[in-house]
Amino acid sequence: MVNRVVLVGNLGGDPEVRTFGDQQKVTRLSIATHELVTKRSGEKERHTEWHQVVAWSALGERAAKHLRKGKTVLVEGRLQTRVWADARGHKHITAEVRADRIVFLGRDRVGPNETAGDVERQSVSEARQS
Repeated sequence: MVNRVVLVGNLGGDPEVRTFGDQQKVTRLSIATHELVTKRSGEKERHTEWHQVVAWSALGERAAKHLRKGKTVLVEGRLQTRVWADARGHKHITAEVRADRIVFLGRDRVGPNETAGDVERQSVSEARQS
């Protein structure tokens, strides 16, 4: 069985980092992917799908340090489903991608030395070849 997700999209906001009691950190990313859909009338319409991504520990910290809203990224990971209850006790089910790898696809500088560890810098054409 395989549970593998690969997304290429734009960040919808700056990464959000949260720290838990034992100092473990998780970073949340919201990524938009787009496709052109042809309607029955022949008119093309852009369809946007939003994906929630979580990156744990060092990968998440590097993503938060180097990535900003609007940047294009490639995310690889696995789909996971969480069940949780809000303050009123209502049950919610959330599907999110747990990132194993995040690749920065922009042409802008990533950081002082243009490197981000596991948050890699790569051109779109290089990413398509891999």
